[in-house]
Amino acid sequence: MADRAEDRPSLKDLDGVRVAVDDPIPPGLSRDALKSLIEMQLRAARIKVLGMGDFPTGDPHLRLTVSLAERSGIAAAGVQLDFVQIVFLRRNPQVTFNRAQTWKADANVIVAPPAGLADAVHGEVTRQVAQFIDDYRAVNA
Repeated sequence: MADRAEDRPSLKDLDGVRVAVDDPIPPGLSRDALKSLIEMQLRAARIKVLGMGDFPTGDPHLRLTVSLAERSGIAAAGVQLDFVQIVFLRRNPQVTFNRAQTWKADANVIVAPPAGLADAVHGEVTRQVAQFIDDYRAVNA
């Protein structure tokens, strides 16, 4: 596991976190189910979950990307959870980057039979959200 200590300060003093699941969603997976899985973990950790109508400073959100490849009865899915927010350049605060990744989980590629892929992806998402929660707690104790 990579040390993400340098990324943790970007998680400090957040008003809450919105969850986004990127397109495309591989067949057999549900955007709503993945989003709900992440939001349930955040709420259980007492991290405020923001809705689409909430616009806190920096528009902080967790973004999940799942990609899929299938061949000869075996499926592989790449799962990546990262944290994105609006950032400014320190040397020139007038320059605003619309969004920048300021934290990311240790990504994994899952290989499984197609019938078991959804469960494997859900398990990997759960693991990566736990990483986020640990890093969030490390700077918001």
